[in-house]
Amino acid sequence: MAMTAQEDEFNPQAGFLVTAASDFVNFNDRVFTSFYQPVLGPTAFGLFYALRAQLIFQPTLADRRLQANIIRQLNAGTSQLARALHRLEAVGMVQTYRGQDGQGTFFVYQLQTTLTPAAFIEDDLLSVLLLEAVGDSHFKQLVKEARRYQLASSPSLENVSHHFLDEFHVANKSLVKTPTTIKNAREQTNVDQHPQLGAGQSDFDWPTLFQLVKKQPVMKKDLSAARQLIEVEHQLYGIDESTMAKLVLQAVDLADNHFNPAKFKRIVASRYQQVGHQAPPATANQSASSPVKLTAKDRQLLQSAADYAPVEFLQGLKEQTGGFVSANERHILTHLVNDVKLDSAVINILSWYIIADLDNANLKASFVDAIANSWIKAGVKDAPGALQELKNFQEQRGKQRTSKGRFAYRRPQVEEQMPKWSKTDTQQLNKKASPEALKEVQAMLAKRKGRKGGDQ
Repeated sequence: MAMTAQEDEFNPQAGFLVTAASDFVNFNDRVFTSFYQPVLGPTAFGLFYALRAQLIFQPTLADRRLQANIIRQLNAGTSQLARALHRLEAVGMVQTYRGQDGQGTFFVYQLQTTLTPAAFIEDDLLSVLLLEAVGDSHFKQLVKEARRYQLASSPSLENVSHHFLDEFHVANKSLVKTPTTIKNAREQTNVDQHPQLGAGQSDFDWPTLFQLVKKQPVMKKDLSAARQLIEVEHQLYGIDESTMAKLVLQAVDLADNHFNPAKFKRIVASRYQQVGHQAPPATANQSASSPVKLTAKDRQLLQSAADYAPVEFLQGLKEQTGGFVSANERHILTHLVNDVKLDSAVINILSWYIIADLDNANLKASFVDAIANSWIKAGVKDAPGALQELKNFQEQRGKQRTSKGRFAYRRPQVEEQMPKWSKTDTQQLNKKASPEALKEVQAMLAKRKGRKGGDQ
């Protein structure tokens, strides 16, 4: 099990082409910089513009180039670029297609347009990540930017706009039967749908939530509309239905009894960034497929991994060393939940291994991806399986357990070739010089002293 290097996904020798979706003409650099960059990070941000620079008019497979060109341009490692590409795919800015022909494997990267600022704010996944990346104050400024051309107040207005057929006349036969020229044009120009972001499956009990807020002043249809947002927060922080109901009620606008998604995001982000928050117990998802020989400490670790959501578990590990969960680490955990779709308990074992067992200060994306990748290949599906995989790795390396029961990953000792003089017998080194040797040394010193006096 390779634990120190990620699989080379961004192969330098593979070919690539860059295309763009039909609505890419609407791409907005300002939106991409202000809204997407804080979520993506600098490497993914640079990769997107490097790919955009490769756009050519009506590309064909003969126009492919090697991915080594992108690697040299960005001066980044293949694991970094693989991670950056995954981020661009996750936020819906790139769709990746793979092909094979006589010249080998090639990839087609289709660039997507940016969402509007308002649509970005309305997206539950993207807005949550943006809020955590930039903080409450800057997030509010971006919300103002999204509404910069709208009325500050919302008066009651009546839409009196005219419809298309009120002003333009189109022959009835053309409406009934589409002209051949238009049909052909539509067949050649497919309208691409913007990638949908998903949060994966959720075990959240919606009937219980509705029952808990049934007698409270909140619109049920508002909660249904915010279903994805609530499930994302539930998966990321392990919020149970009872706690979720309290958070939902705090986000209700008293003026109209409507649920305010933006306010809800701020409340959750503020509460779960506090040090020492106690997460509610979650149901353990462990199978008996992994034959782990459990020690008392193993059982305690597995129970803790099952009882906490990933962010809260990591926060608990950080508290032991006086640290805190950074925004980048929250992104990494969100990636493991949404994209890799690891079980929460497995993610917690991974965090424990890196922070507690290896004594690292922070989670690093490349190292996390390397471990997650190897676990998926090994068929790890639950926390016992993850722990077994760690023990297998430790056994393969021939390491010993430390006195505290933690896995020892000691640096190999290097035996340097010592000079011959270091091997001289101790008695020989301590033997006193003879009178003849002393006279010879004194003569050499007197001669050297005389030379120095003559130089002056």
